[in-house]
Amino acid sequence: MYHRVWFKRYVLPLLAALIVTLVYSAIPIRLFHLDIAKRVRLAVFRLADSPRPDESIVLLNIGILNPDELKVKLDSILSCHPQKVGVNLCHFKVDVNDYADYYKRHKEVVIAQCEAGEPRSLSRIIEADNSVNHFRTDRDDYFEFKIYPFYSRGNESEIIVYTDPARKFYHYDLADIAILPEYFQGRTILLGYFGDYLADSSYYHYQTDRRVTPMNFSLQTEEVSPDMFDTDISAIIINQIKEKKFISKITLVPAVCIIMAFCMINILLLNLLKTKRKVLNVLIAAIIFILLSLASSALVLYLFLKNYYLNIDEVMVVILITTIFTIGLNIVEDKRLAGPEQSTN
Repeated sequence: MYHRVWFKRYVLPLLAALIVTLVYSAIPIRLFHLDIAKRVRLAVFRLADSPRPDESIVLLNIGILNPDELKVKLDSILSCHPQKVGVNLCHFKVDVNDYADYYKRHKEVVIAQCEAGEPRSLSRIIEADNSVNHFRTDRDDYFEFKIYPFYSRGNESEIIVYTDPARKFYHYDLADIAILPEYFQGRTILLGYFGDYLADSSYYHYQTDRRVTPMNFSLQTEEVSPDMFDTDISAIIINQIKEKKFISKITLVPAVCIIMAFCMINILLLNLLKTKRKVLNVLIAAIIFILLSLASSALVLYLFLKNYYLNIDEVMVVILITTIFTIGLNIVEDKRLAGPEQSTN
């Protein structure tokens, strides 16, 4: 008798939670807007972002300069003896292949290879929705790796550790800046397109070299505009490699185990704190649900700060299902046990 009650109260809700978790992991359906853990996961880069300026990397906006004007500016920069100069010319509508030949003698110059207006040599991975979250590590000749060598950890790709590029790096319009040797000497200079002028680059939402990143404040809305240019992303990747900042993604099995642990805690608390009053039981269940929701979100952020990326988007729905399942079983079981007592009386 006791074993059967224990099975119903603890094992059945846990099995239901496991089934729901596996279904939600395999099929991207969302029946409920219970996505606090997901919202925290999408915002962890912004929540954890406290960038210290990297003065070793300077970003220069090509803007309205044509290829010939750019060449004059680039020659002036090279006379200042920078450590490396990365040049992304893929926004130009004209052929700029002669740049690679012209600067072949300058070993410090790295030029992004373009194909139909798209820099194929950049390591960032563009998803179908124009978002960028990872960079490739399968070759050592990517644009960023030529600027700063990357030593693979054995992964096919790495999570980009995003930060706010406006606060992390200095940005200047190349057409307006004075070329000062003492400022550019020994630094890494990245040239790319950030809009015609830096002041209005935020209006260039639909440029082909502008991407959606986790730093986007509208990421969780239906219409998301791109928020970061390719050269910004390249700078972030280079800085990440230089500072050896890497995040390990927690795989599916450990993530499911964490969700199951939250479900088990939920079931235990619901049964331990159960009273004879149904209204009070519902109130207790609601409080437990809120506390576990906050705890799961806090865990996502805590692990991120420890360089682990955890995706447990399903935890809220699964906790809700186990709550309903457990309360329902308890009500049925209490009625069943109350039956013999009433008949005896």
